Amino acid sequence: MKRLLQLGFVLGLLGTLAGAYFAPWFEFPRYRSAATVVPNGGRLEQFEVRLPADRIGLAVPSSSAAGQLEHFKLRDVEGNVIGLAARHSLLLADGTATSWLLTIPSRGTIAFAPSTPAAESLESLVAASGLVAGARSEPEISIDVGSKASSVAATGEFARIDFELVETWVIAGLEDDGGIRGTLRLSTVGTADI
Repeated sequence: MKRLLQLGFVLGLLGTLAGAYFAPWFEFPRYRSAATVVPNGGRLEQFEVRLPADRIGLAVPSSSAAGQLEHFKLRDVEGNVIGLAARHSLLLADGTATSWLLTIPSRGTIAFAPSTPAAESLESLVAASGLVAGARSEPEISIDVGSKASSVAATGEFARIDFELVETWVIAGLEDDGGIRGTLRLSTVGTADI
């Protein structure tokens, strides 16, 4: 009886593994990289975040702390969700430092750190534009935030490439709660580390 139980367990495990191999439950799409070659020999790749739909989470620490952490769905330029992005911003004495972590499961991860803090925060730039909560902007407002961020760590296909990232917010308006409605464009330019 004991042998029959053990044999049934082993055959059941093998049957499950064979079923998962020959008839997988999920087909995960793998999208091609939309990288283009730039004249200086580097590669340009742009990513998008559609706001507010792609915001996964926003963590704002207590009012005594000066920073926030946001998580987004990361899209390619064709609108396909290809990964996750995390934006960490911290208010410093000389400006706002923003770092990014881009994770694309089929390709790798890139961590970006600011080379110099931005003189103004995104919130102050939006306030300076005159937009108020619940308002639409015609035409859309385009804001480049701070200086370029440089890659500090990378994995997968990004491992031997030095990247720079430019963060551009294309604002179509503000939600009733003051949240941004529009598109966040992340432009990366990479050069091979030879």
